[in-house]
Amino acid sequence: MREGPGLGTQLQWDGGASPAELPRHSPRGRAAPGRLLQPGTGQKLRKLGGALCFLQLSQLRVEGPGHPVTATVGKDVVLPCHLSPRQDARSLEVRWIRDSISETVHHYRNGEDLYGEQMGAYAGRTELVRDGLSAGSLDLRIMGLRPSDDGQYVCTVVDGHAYAEAIVELEVYKWHSQACPGLSSAPDGLALSVPAEKVTLDPDTAHPQLVVSPDNKSVRRQTERQQVPDTLRRFDSWCCVLGREDFREGRHCWLVEVEGEQIKDSWWAVGVARASVERKGWIDASPKEGIWAVRYYERQLMPLTWPNTRLSLSPVPTRIWVCLDCTQQQVSFINADNGVEIFTFTAASFNGESIRPWFWLVSNSLQLFLRDSNPQTPSPALGGSCSSPDTPQTPLLGPAGAAQE
Repeated sequence: MREGPGLGTQLQWDGGASPAELPRHSPRGRAAPGRLLQPGTGQKLRKLGGALCFLQLSQLRVEGPGHPVTATVGKDVVLPCHLSPRQDARSLEVRWIRDSISETVHHYRNGEDLYGEQMGAYAGRTELVRDGLSAGSLDLRIMGLRPSDDGQYVCTVVDGHAYAEAIVELEVYKWHSQACPGLSSAPDGLALSVPAEKVTLDPDTAHPQLVVSPDNKSVRRQTERQQVPDTLRRFDSWCCVLGREDFREGRHCWLVEVEGEQIKDSWWAVGVARASVERKGWIDASPKEGIWAVRYYERQLMPLTWPNTRLSLSPVPTRIWVCLDCTQQQVSFINADNGVEIFTFTAASFNGESIRPWFWLVSNSLQLFLRDSNPQTPSPALGGSCSSPDTPQTPLLGPAGAAQE
């Protein structure tokens, strides 16, 4: 565990240089730490294991998210940070740096982005999110994430003789296959899997035509409506059912498999929904109404977006990882046979609600199964402890920070 001060640690200038006079190559005064910090403080302020600490000078204070920010390689990410209390930050000097090497990732001053001191690795990949500056937001967007972007970032702010900073931890992950003993290892080394959730179906939410198995691990549709209580929790028009589990934070994955006759001509969808999703009457299955899913219809798999987004997938996967990242507000769908990403919803509007697994089944000729599997479990058809080198394997979400580009 990294050490750091408690929230609210206050430091005062000891009569040395003002923040505005600190060397530009060392935004936090590391070239002359004795002029900035009291004796013995520097070591304590090096790093904070969680994700956040703030240093306060005068009345200026900066706060980060209070938890690690997670994202996957190749995606964009926003590192959140803001003044507290919130105030207009457009006239301030804002500098984001890499904590481990004290080099500039992005520099903003007097309404302009300055790139003269920016690290080459971030050239053309960063921007200060301007929309929130007037409300005190200091968010940094990093585009096209690389494994080397993993680590701690420091948001520093200077306003005249006042200086403050916050540390934000970025964890960069990548999807890859788990290598088997005796075979060549995955390119980014040892994998850190995200264990699959043991998701179950909630029969009290199931449409009357949906038959949930006794173990709540599969569902099929029948023509006749069952005699079940018509409660507010139950879908009454669309043949949908929710999972029992509520997710509010962290990363979660579960494996859904489609089985049955005439799969090519079937109609189904899997994804997630807000706990408050509409269950009576017509449903607008879209992110606007709190549903993030992929649908198979007319022999095409496509995300439930408007306008429609068509995907070029051949063959269409019938084993799909549904991956929910509550922290980044993303929902990803991964082909469980080859680890290839199908589609990702970004900036999902969870609105602070619990998120639940969501399933929609229109065809009578098939079943949806929730498999008790995790990303390290081999394909059921193999029966061994490890897949053969020629067999597609299930994905792992592994840390990319130690990988070499």
